[in-house]
Amino acid sequence: MNCSKHPDKEAVGVCVYCGKFFCSDCLIEVKGKMYCRDCVSKAFDEVKEKDKPNNPIVFMNAGGASSSSASSSASTSSSGGTGNGYINHVIPLKSKMVAGLLGIFLGGFGLHKFYLEKAGQGVLYLLFCWTFIPSIIGLIEGISYLVMSDYEFGIKYGGRPI
Repeated sequence: MNCSKHPDKEAVGVCVYCGKFFCSDCLIEVKGKMYCRDCVSKAFDEVKEKDKPNNPIVFMNAGGASSSSASSSASTSSSGGTGNGYINHVIPLKSKMVAGLLGIFLGGFGLHKFYLEKAGQGVLYLLFCWTFIPSIIGLIEGISYLVMSDYEFGIKYGGRPI
């Protein structure tokens, strides 16, 4: 596979934002994830837009209420969601089908947890696999992964915003 910008160079990675293949000259690592140079600026622009308040927040302390409760209610109303300019669509980076099948068939050994990069929980499943309790929990979790929407799975287990 060759680089999307430099067809003469071999691709060494994929941009997690656009999904295209790039060479080592085109990729930039940000917090352990690889981005192409174009997508880094797009991602930072989205973060800047997300951090801008849509409406100014006015803090008032009427009636003796503490300001901490007023600020917590303001922060919960502006955190994420679908109707206020934040990310509405997420593509999961991991396959929920693979996670579900691993949970159903090999959940007793915690393989679905290792697949979803939750190694600590996977180790616990391995330690207690002799009790068959992780098998039951893995079966339930595997079914819940398969029933879960792609958006929910992407939010909960890491996804790429679109």
